[in-house]
Amino acid sequence: MSIPRALLTTSGLLLALTLTTCTSAPAETISEEPSGCNGVEVVVNFGVLDGTGSTTCVDISGDSAKAIDVVHEAGFETEGTATYGDAIVCRVNGLPSPTEPVVVEGQAEFTESCADMPPAFAYWALWQKSSAGGQWEYAQSGLGDLIIKKGESLGLVFTTGESTPTPVSE
Repeated sequence: MSIPRALLTTSGLLLALTLTTCTSAPAETISEEPSGCNGVEVVVNFGVLDGTGSTTCVDISGDSAKAIDVVHEAGFETEGTATYGDAIVCRVNGLPSPTEPVVVEGQAEFTESCADMPPAFAYWALWQKSSAGGQWEYAQSGLGDLIIKKGESLGLVFTTGESTPTPVSE
């Protein structure tokens, strides 16, 4: 099934494109145990990119906050796309680089311009978990629109190839 690129306006809808190419490869784990965070847990995994990921607990005032603000408070800078703004994450801490090619096995090298939708084989996936013991799920809103509540977790994973690594708590 082919999905027109114009319909992919949020990271939740990007899931539809991703699922058309997923295999049953096992998910990678980036958070093995619930952290006990009393704010919002932010998990960032750069995958094949040359970045340093981390798991950070961010205190928020009130019961909820915009996800983009929480990610920035955790020390990560994000960049959206020209077409979709902050609904789609194009770069985290400058990665993928606007000048260095991204190499994904089985795909042609490319340099990410952040002009439009990233390719389905190399993009930042946005995940959300409602509680420490909950399941990671694809976020249903883009980073700029998503509201995250105290006690929830937020994950950004640079996804490549045909598998979709997810932040998973066992």
